Amino acid sequence: MCLLLLFTMGFVKKGELILTSVEPTVIKTERILRYDFRIKNTGSQRIISTFDYPGNHLLGLEVTVRPNDKLASLMVMSENTGFRKMQLRGSGSAGIIEPGKESSFHVEFQIKENVEVEKVKSTSLDGVLLILDGPKIIAEIPLTDSINKNTN
Repeated sequence: MCLLLLFTMGFVKKGELILTSVEPTVIKTERILRYDFRIKNTGSQRIISTFDYPGNHLLGLEVTVRPNDKLASLMVMSENTGFRKMQLRGSGSAGIIEPGKESSFHVEFQIKENVEVEKVKSTSLDGVLLILDGPKIIAEIPLTDSINKNTN
C-alpha cells in the first residue's frame, strides 16, 4: 500500500490539464514557429514542479511540442537524442498552474531553411503538446484534439 502511494504521488491525473487555447505564429524573418498556449488545471491540486535543482533556480514546469511526421519534415530537428525534438529557440511559462485556473506558456522552434513558411503555419497543429516536470512527462495532449474543449 505504501509503495503504491509513493508510486502515484506527484503524478497528474488524466484530464486535470486541458489545453484551452493554442495560437501558432510563424515569425518569417527569424524562421521561427512560436506557440502560445493556455492550459487549465481542472483538478483540486496546484501543479508545480516537484524536481529540485542544484543551481539557483528551480526547473519548473515546461512545455514542448512533439511533432508528427508532416510537421517534423518542415522543422530543424535536434540530433543525438532518443526523442523526436524540434530545435528549441526559446520558451517561457508561469511555472505553476493553480486549481481551477489557466496559465500561459510559450515555446519557439526553428524552421528549416528550404521550407516555405506558409506550409509551417498550416501544419503547425500536427503534433502533441507535452507538459514536463523535469524529465517526467506529466501530460500529453494532441494539439488537434484538445483546442477549445472544456474551457469552463
